[in-house]
Amino acid sequence: MLRRTSAILILLCSGLFLAGCGYRAPMHASYVPEVMDSSRYAGVRPEYQELAALMEKDVDMRPTQGNTVTLIADGQENWELLKDEFRKAKKSIYVEPYRFRLDTCGTLLAGILAARAAEGIDVRIILDKSANTNEDRAALKGLRSVGARVNTFHQPAFFLDYNFPSLATHRDHRKLTLLDGKTALVGSRNIQDKYFFDWHDVDFRVTGPVVADLTRAYRRQQRLVAPRAEDPYVDPDLAAAARADTVPGKPQYFDVTMQVVPDTPADRKLPIRNGFEWAIRHAKKYFWFYNPYTPPPETTIQALQEAARRGVDVRWIVPGINDVGPEKGMAESMYDGLLAAGVRIYEWQEHTMHAKLYLSDDYLVILGSANMDNLSLFLNYEMVTILYDERICRKYAEIFLSDLQEHCLEVKPAEVQKWSIFRRIRNWFIRLLGGAMG
Repeated sequence: MLRRTSAILILLCSGLFLAGCGYRAPMHASYVPEVMDSSRYAGVRPEYQELAALMEKDVDMRPTQGNTVTLIADGQENWELLKDEFRKAKKSIYVEPYRFRLDTCGTLLAGILAARAAEGIDVRIILDKSANTNEDRAALKGLRSVGARVNTFHQPAFFLDYNFPSLATHRDHRKLTLLDGKTALVGSRNIQDKYFFDWHDVDFRVTGPVVADLTRAYRRQQRLVAPRAEDPYVDPDLAAAARADTVPGKPQYFDVTMQVVPDTPADRKLPIRNGFEWAIRHAKKYFWFYNPYTPPPETTIQALQEAARRGVDVRWIVPGINDVGPEKGMAESMYDGLLAAGVRIYEWQEHTMHAKLYLSDDYLVILGSANMDNLSLFLNYEMVTILYDERICRKYAEIFLSDLQEHCLEVKPAEVQKWSIFRRIRNWFIRLLGGAMG
C-alpha cells in the first residue's frame, strides 16, 4: 500500500511539474518601437534595426560595436580554453553555469578556482539550487574558506508555494563565465564531463564592450542571491581589450556588433520570445535552428509555419534521442503541423544534441542558454546574445549544413504518417501534460 501511495504521489508531482514547465504566462502585448534615430543602432543593418530597438525596449541594452569573437569548435576545445582562462585570470572570475557537477572536469575546475581565490582573485559562483546535488553544492560552498563567493539561486519548496506554476520552476538556467572584466564565455554548456566530451553544444568567447552588458546581467542575478556584494569588476577600456585580444590557432572575428538579451520571469516582457518571433517573421531566405527542448508557444509555432508557407527555408535540428524522456514525444507532437507547412525536421542521431543556436539570412545569429520552449521563454532566467554579423552567421550556417549531412536523418512526412495510433496518443498526452494544447 505504501509503495502504491508513493507511486501515485510521484506521478502527481511529475504531472504538476510538467504542467508548470508548459505554463504559458499572460501574453503581454509587445509593440515594436519605431526607429527614430538610426545612429543609435550603428553597426546594425537598417532592416534589422527594428529588432535592435525591440530588444532595447524590453531589456534596456542596445547593440555594441567593436567586439572580438572567437568561435569554439567543440566541447574538448571549450574544456581546454576554460582551464586556461581560469589559470591566467589576473583580477576576477565570475561563473554562472546552471549546473556545476563535481565529476572529473568539475572537480578539476573547482580546484583551480579554489587556488585562484586563495591567491586573491575575485572568484564568484552562482549555482542554481535545483540543478545541483546537495553534495556538490556543499563542496562548492567549501570554496568560501579560501575567499570565493558561492551563492545558490533560491528554489522554494514546491508545496509551500501557492503560485501556479510554482516559483520552484523559476531556474537560473544561464551559462556565463566572465574573466577579468573584459572577456566572456557564452553558450549552452554546463560544467560536467558529458557536456565537454559527449554532448553537442555551441559556445563562443568574446572580448569587448558587450562584456559590460553581460556583467550587468550577472550583477542583476548577484543582487538576487547576494544583495550586499559589491558590483562585479568591469575593465575600464573594453574597446582596447577587444583590439588587443588574440587566441592563437582559433578563428577570430573583429569589430562584431552584438546585443545582450537577458530574460527574467519577474517582469514577463518575454524579450527572447519576442526576438525569436521577430526573426522568424522577418526571415526572407532561411531560418535554421538547433533546439533540443519543446514545445514553443503556439505563436512561435505559427510563425514557423507561416514562414515556411511563404517560401522561407525553415529547418530544425532536434535530438533523435532526448536526455529528458517525455521531450521526444513532445517534439513529435508538433511534426505533423510543421511538416505540412513545409518545415524540414532533422533528428540528431549520435550523442545528445544540447545546442541552442538560431540563424537567419546570412546575418542574424541568436545564441545562448534559451531553448525555444515554454520553460525557457516564460519561467526560467535565461540569456541569449544576438550577433549582427554576416561572417559569423555564414560560418555557423556552414557548420549547420555539415551537421545535417554528418549527424542527422531527415524526418519525412510519409514516415510520420505510418506512426501507430498508440504513438500519436502518447505524444498528444505528453504535450497535454506540458500545457501546450490549445
